[in-house]
Amino acid sequence: MRQVLRVKRVALIRGAVLASAGVVALSAVIDAQAAIFVARRVLGRVETMSQQSTEKDGAGYDSAAVMLEAPAKQVYATALNALRRAQAQGITITSEDDNALMVQFTNGKQIAGMKISQLGEKLSHMLITSAQTGSQPNAAALVSDSVLRVCREMNVECSPARQ
Repeated sequence: MRQVLRVKRVALIRGAVLASAGVVALSAVIDAQAAIFVARRVLGRVETMSQQSTEKDGAGYDSAAVMLEAPAKQVYATALNALRRAQAQGITITSEDDNALMVQFTNGKQIAGMKISQLGEKLSHMLITSAQTGSQPNAAALVSDSVLRVCREMNVECSPARQ
């Protein structure tokens, strides 16, 4: 009798452990699918943000960011090459860090920086930010256009997000 109860108890424990493992595995699959769904919805969507000071010569900034389905080093190399080609239009690279995937540049009036982050093997986040004072022109279009230019050069579909 004790032996039968022990076998039943062991079987019950095994069943509970297997059921728990199944629930954990199922939730991991559901989480992964949700993450893929979210990533697909935001890939190529260029988000922008700007602020201008209310003071006459106050500071301001313009930023644009996008997630790309490409390796970060490839995105960085493409962006760096685009900036080098833009030197004829007055763009000067002031700093580049290949290890951090970061580059800073200027058009002689405004400064800007670009940072590429690796989110996955083939998933990257690109952020471009520009700062200016009230006497300088708004750089929102310049920053957003820079992101879209990199997307075009990589043959990746990007579009401005609906605000």
